[in-house]
Amino acid sequence: MKNARGAILWVGAGGAATRDVLEDAAAAFGLTVRLCNHAEALAKLQAQRCELVGIELDGEPAQALELVRKIRERIPRLTIHAASSDSGINVIREALESGASEVLSLPLTASELTKALAKFTQRGASSSERGLAGDVITVCGARGGLGVTTIAVNLAVRLAALTRSEVALVDLDLQRGDVAAFLNMTPLQSIATIAAARTEGEVDEVYLLNTMTRYRSGVHVLPAPAQIEEAETVSDQDVIFTLGLLRTQFRYTIVDTPRTITAAALPALEHADRILIMADLSVPGVRAAQRLFELLERLGVSVRPDLLVAETHPGPVTLKDATRTVGADAALVIPADPAASTAMNEGAPLNGARATALTRAVTQLAVAVAGLEKMPRPRRGGLFRRIFGEETSR
Repeated sequence: MKNARGAILWVGAGGAATRDVLEDAAAAFGLTVRLCNHAEALAKLQAQRCELVGIELDGEPAQALELVRKIRERIPRLTIHAASSDSGINVIREALESGASEVLSLPLTASELTKALAKFTQRGASSSERGLAGDVITVCGARGGLGVTTIAVNLAVRLAALTRSEVALVDLDLQRGDVAAFLNMTPLQSIATIAAARTEGEVDEVYLLNTMTRYRSGVHVLPAPAQIEEAETVSDQDVIFTLGLLRTQFRYTIVDTPRTITAAALPALEHADRILIMADLSVPGVRAAQRLFELLERLGVSVRPDLLVAETHPGPVTLKDATRTVGADAALVIPADPAASTAMNEGAPLNGARATALTRAVTQLAVAVAGLEKMPRPRRGGLFRRIFGEETSR
């Protein structure tokens, strides 16, 4: 469904009849349906965004209830519906005690499932429970020197402040690794630690959190390796696995990417919920942005990127010509600001209390990413008409 608002993961035997009932009921609420067996469930939840999970208890009820408990422990705010052909009070009690929010009857009926989904969406509209599976926001530069790391670091900090939720910040520029320097951190572990541990045994959510470094603003950082040669130890599968785990623990995961697309960085684009591509108005910058948009289209990436135009390097191309060439409107103009260089050299985020054009832009971007307000489009009447007239008050 092109305009789907979320997904249901249904865990069980499935079958054509079950799928038909699920898809018909879910479609009315803007939800898509995925099916898997019990053994695949945890991996599916790590790899893909999901708003609700349904688990059939028939067959091996003890193992199914254990799966409910594991999901509840690992993703405490995710809504879980159990389903059983046994409607006895003991089954219902065990399912609810294990962590299920609802217990449905098998075989599924359209009326019962519709009522359960209506209750779920109504509850989700008035609480933060719905959409627990976090968003991955990937920041990518069409070419180097545009301030991608500045935007990634400060977007993470502003999102944490605006939403009052903990945010993950991942550095996939594995050889340069500037995120730690931008925050004046000397971490002992990195994403290479996770890559090494995966070859030796299971890496779970607890291991992931212990690997990350907590920054004082509520941002948890997973830095690039300290040694350049360690970059070769991180594979695309390591990145896919890590992003999947981060989804279950953080509402937002911001990913800083290298100036060239590497095999390890590619999954951050393929598995992103939002992609921010930065370009400037130089001829090479516009051409590079066009090539990057075309690459994502060839790869079948379903997320349409947002184009951010950086004023860092003024160029001869007009904004109108640039957006026509790239094939995307400019979602936001990122102004040049000496505060960025100062913050970088001090190893600290931009000072939000001292409003500048750049801090306003970052705040506007964070507000848009959090869904609090749409990013304004550049207006007519000047190449870079200021769209940051007032600090957003939220």
